[in-house]
Amino acid sequence: MQEWTLEDGKYLIDIARQSIKYYGRTKRYIQVQNPSEKYLVKAGAFVTIKNRQRELLGCIGRPYPSDTLLNNVIVSAVDAAYYDPRFPPLRPEEADNVLIEVSILTPPEEVVVKRAEDYLKEIKVGRDGIIVEWALGSGLLLPQVPVEEGWNVEEFLSYGCLKAGADRNLWRRGGIRLYRFRAYVFGEKEPNGEVERVNLEV
Repeated sequence: MQEWTLEDGKYLIDIARQSIKYYGRTKRYIQVQNPSEKYLVKAGAFVTIKNRQRELLGCIGRPYPSDTLLNNVIVSAVDAAYYDPRFPPLRPEEADNVLIEVSILTPPEEVVVKRAEDYLKEIKVGRDGIIVEWALGSGLLLPQVPVEEGWNVEEFLSYGCLKAGADRNLWRRGGIRLYRFRAYVFGEKEPNGEVERVNLEV
């Protein structure tokens, strides 16, 4: 996986915030002039928005490297701010008063096991994000989520099933396909402030 620095994280968070503000005014996506080639690699990305109390206001992304990292951050920032169905849309003027987090994802890989219990050995909390697929849908949880929630691997898999709209114990019955990915996660300590690595294991 390509290495990403705090400088990269700050740049992408700045782009995400600009995207939210620009779209809020114009209903168009921002066009970045002469971006570094580094940000034009194809990579999945998620943008998470929280208030100062670190309560979630929106989180949407693209898990697969179907577009450039830059474009995925831009579109995901707009979607997280205005189109996450779980939350009311952000007001453009709120963009400077929220915390923005950008996750740069590795391509998801399927976890193939002989027995369902083996998932417990294959997934590591703090390192892996997961995608749970089953007959009627899919759900994704970023690697920072189980750390923030204090889940163990069992709970992580169960909540992944719930996120996919399935019974929480479906993974135990072998009724899912499981994918894992890793991520560089960068977040703000304060709105428009210092940026830090949120996760330390990739």
